[in-house]
Amino acid sequence: MPSRPVPARPPSYRVLVPVLLLALLLAQVLLEPRRAAAAPPAPGLLAPVVGPLGAPGGTLAVAVAGLVPVAPGLTGPGATGGRLVLRTADNGPAAARPLPTASLVKLFLAEDLLHRARAGTVTLGERDRRLLQDMISASNDPAASQFWDRFGGPQMVRDVAARYGLRDTAPPDDPSQWGETTTTARDLARFLGTLRQVADPEDAATLLSWMSATTPVAADGFDQRFGVFGTAPPATAVKQGWMCCLSGQRHLHSVGVVGNRVVVLLSEVPRSVSYGRARAALDGAAAALLSPPPG
Repeated sequence: MPSRPVPARPPSYRVLVPVLLLALLLAQVLLEPRRAAAAPPAPGLLAPVVGPLGAPGGTLAVAVAGLVPVAPGLTGPGATGGRLVLRTADNGPAAARPLPTASLVKLFLAEDLLHRARAGTVTLGERDRRLLQDMISASNDPAASQFWDRFGGPQMVRDVAARYGLRDTAPPDDPSQWGETTTTARDLARFLGTLRQVADPEDAATLLSWMSATTPVAADGFDQRFGVFGTAPPATAVKQGWMCCLSGQRHLHSVGVVGNRVVVLLSEVPRSVSYGRARAALDGAAAALLSPPPG
């Protein structure tokens, strides 16, 4: 896992301008709940955020979603032919680009184990549930490794992707490296945005409660207070991720369920870009997205 972050520098306006456009679109997304389906963002309105810190090869992927209530009798996208309506906005190709999940894959592992335990195909003891909570709240890596090995991690990822309709989520090429699972900002927005409809309500509430108890400092000593977690109100359901240096790239991610919206921020920068600079970019993006919509 990564070294500790250095102090953050001010966020780049090259990040904030496109993200502010996204925030304006999000206001439309959330203020029109009666529409039957979500129209996609207008092509070209939200330019991909490339080089968020002025570094060649850097990317910030952004997706936001406002959940439309599910019609009576519908239980999820897998069982209803995709009639579960989720209004979304994102920054185009960047949001559709698969990136390594780092610790965000722990959300998939926890959801799958809660689902399987409820179905009676696995048994989770009290110790297992404590480890699951620690895996989410404190981002405990040894706990994730244990569950990945015990319960068939790659297949867990495939099963979650199938249940939630995550088209661009896949297990890692090296099945021993759970942090190299890949997903997109769009897929994560769909996963969190439909969690309460696809999962059993009690299981969804459990996972969200663990996310709401995220600790300021992770089990490995990494400061988790960045992005959504560093900007949203206390007790917001969040999950953070960080990893270095797969293919010479550094990854820093932040997702959360904030009121009636989901916010997803995934970043990839060259190894030469510090965690501090990447944190500043995610902080700036989260601040723009979580600001009150214009009157």
